Amino acid sequence: PPLASMAPPAEKKQKIEETKEEVKVVEDAEMKDAEEKPAAEKPKVVEPPKEPKELETDAAPVAGAKNKDDVTFLTPDTTLNVLPSANGSVLMSLNEGGIQHLMAGARASVGVSKGRYMFEVKVLECVNVADPVAQGNNNNRMSKNLVRVGFSTAGSSLILGATADSICFDSDGAIFHDKKRTVGGQRFGRDNVMAVLLNLDEKSENANTVSLFKDGKRVSQPQALPEGLKGKTLFPHIGFKNASVHVNFGPTPLAPLPFTCHMVQDAAKAHV
Repeated sequence: PPLASMAPPAEKKQKIEETKEEVKVVEDAEMKDAEEKPAAEKPKVVEPPKEPKELETDAAPVAGAKNKDDVTFLTPDTTLNVLPSANGSVLMSLNEGGIQHLMAGARASVGVSKGRYMFEVKVLECVNVADPVAQGNNNNRMSKNLVRVGFSTAGSSLILGATADSICFDSDGAIFHDKKRTVGGQRFGRDNVMAVLLNLDEKSENANTVSLFKDGKRVSQPQALPEGLKGKTLFPHIGFKNASVHVNFGPTPLAPLPFTCHMVQDAAKAHV
């Protein structure tokens, strides 16, 4: 008979049937896996960390008499390279003849021992002074600008943060105390209004802490005062190099905080 009409051998036919069965088994298994496989999970949205709850609250009216002395900078409490304005609220530093490498310092005339108070510092100018040594080496490096804001005890070193008698935040974003720097603030510079808040209110959750605010917003969590500063009268203190600053002791802030807070000029007489 013709080849086209010949039936396939029984052995070949059996192999074809077995192959079909194997394919069917594989397809059934894949379909079952697809049915049992859960729907693809949606990618999780990573939420930014929530800021800690603000524990500072609005200040109550000052009870009793207020401080009547003008909070200012007295000459004995400033370094020789400080140039004050006529009203004493603007301070500049000498920056010629190598003195640009030295920190200037000024401590206020009124301090507080109780309650919660703040003062502000606005950076007016950062002076770029060429370093003659660097120029001699064909280097265009400028002398560093630096501003520090904090508190110190009476009679402490006028170089803020250099001893255990003071604590401050600096414009590089660090906390400086007893010549030791730790991260705990935020960088700041020209035109920024920095507020330093000192909380000595024993009833407050933030008692015996110091905080930094930039243009009215918190940029540091409350930092615990070193043991050596607790229980002492603390004075507003600034340090700066190759910069000009405007210091505001109150009673009205330049950049209000999220809560009302009395300024040092408006302190209760019993707290100074």
